[in-house]
Amino acid sequence: MKAQVFHGQGGLQYQDLPQPTADAGDVIIEVKAVGLSPLDLHRLQVPELEQPLVLGREIAGTIAEVGDHVSGWRVGQRVATLAHVPCMRCLACLEDRFSACHTYQAHTTSAGLTASGGGFAEFVKVPEHLVKHGGLIALPGHITFDRACFLQPINSLLHSFARLRLEPEQQIWILGAGSLGAIAVLLAQRLGLHPLVSDRSPQRLDAALDLGAKAAFNSNSEDLHTKVRAFTDGEGVDAALLTEPRGWDVMHALDGTRPGGKLLCLTDFADPLPVPLDPLAFARRQIDLLGCSGLSPRQQQRSLTYLFDHHLPLETTISDRIPLIDLPQKIEQAQHPNSDSRKILVYPR
Repeated sequence: MKAQVFHGQGGLQYQDLPQPTADAGDVIIEVKAVGLSPLDLHRLQVPELEQPLVLGREIAGTIAEVGDHVSGWRVGQRVATLAHVPCMRCLACLEDRFSACHTYQAHTTSAGLTASGGGFAEFVKVPEHLVKHGGLIALPGHITFDRACFLQPINSLLHSFARLRLEPEQQIWILGAGSLGAIAVLLAQRLGLHPLVSDRSPQRLDAALDLGAKAAFNSNSEDLHTKVRAFTDGEGVDAALLTEPRGWDVMHALDGTRPGGKLLCLTDFADPLPVPLDPLAFARRQIDLLGCSGLSPRQQQRSLTYLFDHHLPLETTISDRIPLIDLPQKIEQAQHPNSDSRKILVYPR
């Protein structure tokens, strides 16, 4: 089978790999569509990772093979996958910090190499733990493979909103209007929130306004937080959500958040960012600094509700649809700080 294989400093190489086969408890999926996630972009900038790797986590396709001990699934069935499923018993799970669960970290989909997603290949293996514990999602006939690729970003964002504990009518500043930021605008409205957006790209900002953002601000502005405060009658927003790895956004978010507000980082940073945070700013203004990563089983049913609801225009956030062979060029574009790209979907076949 064909796959895009990450070789660290050597980058991505489009090459042949043996097609994975199912052990007794596994399922093999023929990948029909896969989303390029922020985590994929992050990992492609970390050449020290174990190699070679096939990335790609937001997978939708049809079942090509079922292990001998698997029941309830059949060849030809249309499915989406979850990249991880936690144990739901450890302290991390009991505190809803699922990505810190050892079971969550130990099992994920793969294309036959080190388990790391595997969706940038024609076939991918779903391991027994995911098959048994909800990592396969059956797709109704009216849900396209394109739309199914939004399952994990929806879940991750709902997990973040749950951490923020906001009430309807509150204002949230979404920093970054790329793939996650655009979806966050849609979900924030469904939750009764008023989303504001900032980004470097005028095209992304226009798209965010079309999706329903109440205001859009250019991140290149030196007085960005002043403009946000002016829009909120001088108070500042109730919460700020960072969806892209830019250190200066942390400072803007802090300055634009009201006393008693919240700042949540939902992103992966390729390198540590030197952010000169003043602890007194958090203490005196009583701002909560939060982090969130990964998927939440507690948000899964709600995620499916939004995924299956065609009134939520998820497909309008798709900026690019590309064949697998073209992935390296599109990644280079997406990693550019002024990129206009939002959701990128990849088709292995």
